[in-house]
Amino acid sequence: MNAKTVAIIGAGPVGLAAAAHVLERGMSPVVLEAGPEAGHAVRQWQQVQLFSPWEYNVDKAAARMLAPTGWNSPDPQSYPTGGELLDRYLMPLATRTPLRGHRAASRPSAASASTRQRRKGASKPLSKSATRTARAPRSCVRTP
Repeated sequence: MNAKTVAIIGAGPVGLAAAAHVLERGMSPVVLEAGPEAGHAVRQWQQVQLFSPWEYNVDKAAARMLAPTGWNSPDPQSYPTGGELLDRYLMPLATRTPLRGHRAASRPSAASASTRQRRKGASKPLSKSATRTARAPRSCVRTP
């Protein structure tokens, strides 16, 4: 039987955690990211300290996936910055685990947006803002 493929929008904290869960369940994730690399949106605010400590920012399935790589879990009670979240968690998860082969660049083009609009019967062309890619939430607070 072929494994099911699951599309995941965004290669940020939530998207990569979702991909880790998908892999644990024997399915194949395809992580669609508009930015050039994982955690692109987090890079926009990497100097900001998160409102929650590491214990709420590290997903358990992702931590299990990182463990065989020699990854050291950060102090669960300390509060990371966006940059620390990138360097100590997202980038190792995206590049040193089986997730590294499951990311695909994806950005809707103006042409594809215009095609969708025509199918819906609209008569005016879309504005530039209507063709922007939706971004992942700027914070990652996982419920315990």
